[in-house]
Amino acid sequence: MLKVHKVKGSNVEVIKRYRIIPYQELVDVLKDDGEAFLEDADRELKRGTVWKAARKLSQLVGRPVKAGRAFLRFPDGTVIEGWSFYVQE
Repeated sequence: MLKVHKVKGSNVEVIKRYRIIPYQELVDVLKDDGEAFLEDADRELKRGTVWKAARKLSQLVGRPVKAGRAFLRFPDGTVIEGWSFYVQE
C-alpha cells in the first residue's frame, strides 16, 4: 500500500540520495587506456544512469564512449561485477 506523508510544516526531514559517478577519474583512464571499469558493489546502477554517464563522458573525452555490463577478473581469480566504459573506435 502506498502512503503519502506531509513534509512542509511538519517535523520531518527529506534526505535525498545522489549517486556520484567519478567522472574525472573515468575521463583520465579513458584518455590513457581507452577502457575503464566502474565497480558498483553496493547497489546496481540503473541502465539509464549509465547511459547518461556514457553520454557525458563522450563530451568530456571528445570521442564516443559506450558502456556495457561486465565482469572484471583479477589474476588471483577474484571476479567483480560492474560497468565497462570504452572509447568507440
